[in-house]
Amino acid sequence: MNIFRLALPAALMLLLSVSVFADDDDFAPRGKTGTVTIITDPPGSYVFLDGDSLGKSPIIKRQFRTGPLKLVVIDQGKELINVRFNVWPNKENKYEGTTVMPHGTIKITTNPGKCQILLDGEYADRTDGGPLTLNSVDAGDHQVEAACPGRKTYGTIVKVEGEKGVELHLDAVKRTNTKKVSAKAKKEEEED
Repeated sequence: MNIFRLALPAALMLLLSVSVFADDDDFAPRGKTGTVTIITDPPGSYVFLDGDSLGKSPIIKRQFRTGPLKLVVIDQGKELINVRFNVWPNKENKYEGTTVMPHGTIKITTNPGKCQILLDGEYADRTDGGPLTLNSVDAGDHQVEAACPGRKTYGTIVKVEGEKGVELHLDAVKRTNTKKVSAKAKKEEEED
């Protein structure tokens, strides 16, 4: 009985390891040549395959060594794509991807019209009676606050998405805010 208990897990491990490596679709073989086509939308991003620079996209039918390689696409100094890319021998291996810059904008209006704007607790600028646009705000959630004369500071959390704009109206008098994301006309009213 004790031998059976020890032998069964070992047999199962051997069976699993054989079935995992039996499928050739997981990793392309090394040491041969294949053709790569890499297209990004928009074009013009720098493409690196396994650390070798291929130039700017699109890359069309370029001969390259085979194997499981690392595809990296960089634009404006930002790594936008980082994926494993199998290059199979005697085959055109194609990758198409959309690159999205990891930052957006926040356009802010306030009531009253002249307020200091804080982004994540740091002074960003003033509205001075008109809209204020904060450019190149990293994608993610950010605390945006309006410090207006004669009013308590009022703010909200704003989600910034890559290459999208958020229009934000902070009403420090009524203590409400309105958010509109890009051209989707999606509005949210919140009261504190």
